[in-house]
Amino acid sequence: MQPWQSILLIIITLVVFGFGFYYDQVKKNSDLALEYSFIESTANENAENNLSGTIKQVPLEGSSAWAETKIVLEVPTTNSNLIYLHKEALSGDVIHSLLIQDLDNSPTAKEMIFSPFLNEIFIEPEKEILRSLFSISHQPNLPNHLKITIRGHTLKSSSLLTKLIVDTYKNSIEKEISSSPIHPDLAELKDTILELEKNQIELAEQIQEENQNNNVKSIEEVAIRSELMQVSHDLKSHELALRDIEKIHRNKKEPKEFLTIHSLANFGNVQDIISKIEQLKTMLTNRPLEPIMENEVKKNLTSLEKSLYQELANGIIEIKKISQEAIKRKSELLKKLSDLEVKKNEIHSYHPSFKLLRAIKKQIDEKKSEFSARYQQWQKVKQGLIFKKAS
Repeated sequence: MQPWQSILLIIITLVVFGFGFYYDQVKKNSDLALEYSFIESTANENAENNLSGTIKQVPLEGSSAWAETKIVLEVPTTNSNLIYLHKEALSGDVIHSLLIQDLDNSPTAKEMIFSPFLNEIFIEPEKEILRSLFSISHQPNLPNHLKITIRGHTLKSSSLLTKLIVDTYKNSIEKEISSSPIHPDLAELKDTILELEKNQIELAEQIQEENQNNNVKSIEEVAIRSELMQVSHDLKSHELALRDIEKIHRNKKEPKEFLTIHSLANFGNVQDIISKIEQLKTMLTNRPLEPIMENEVKKNLTSLEKSLYQELANGIIEIKKISQEAIKRKSELLKKLSDLEVKKNEIHSYHPSFKLLRAIKKQIDEKKSEFSARYQQWQKVKQGLIFKKAS
């Protein structure tokens, strides 16, 4: 081979190698650019989705990414025409508040149900999140059935929420009393009645003050005023106790702090239990005991402390009860005084205050009558209620 041929061969080889290297680099750069473009596009898309999520949320009902559990609420066919009351109750604020309370008492369950929604982007009140997690619909072919669809991030969380809803609803229905209804319309009507009764008491007190200097008082009026004074004094004492109880509860202080409230410290067997606790504590500190004896003393001490806390809880319930009774009695006494004033001088019946008092009394009677009728309907549809899995 001639020298020039060797040189030409070397040059051709270098050109081919260089072209191949250049093509490879161009391809890599193109692939990298395409990959970067895809990543950037995806990131922008996610950012837009996140941004739109803060402006307009997509309802969970329209998403297929959530696990669903379906159950049926059934009432006897004789109550089919009233089943809508259960739909209203399950959708109302009272039940939602009770569900949140139960979740607060079960932090693990709450985290499992709410954790996918509690982040910097999805910021919603817990009640609103809860509302979006279950829906209720009528069954056209089964008028005595309601279908409840419960959603969750996983099947486990939807099943957990389903159990919570069923248990909470059953318990609330079982423990419901007329003074604290769970149906939203009844609860609203009850609040209206309480507000009217409050206005009635305030107006009656105003009338009493305007006429208390009247020297002409019957024996009945003197007796009523004397009882009213005592009831008002007791009610003020109960209100102060309840305010202190609420303060201790709100600040999450130790149960023994309730003993600083006089009416609780002297309620029922509280003092007797405290005395026994002190005796046992003295036994533990004054002299060494046999291990078996010491364990027995400690066991009794724990049992007594639990009894003390239960007795304090009973005391709180009793204070609330007698406070409600005192309010009711005060209202009755003020009304009696107002009636006596009207009887003493019929001209008072044309006084604006008396006319207003009578108008409020009429409103209260009408609202109570309406509440009684609707509450009876509600009690009727609660009978025979069952939950079962949707077929």
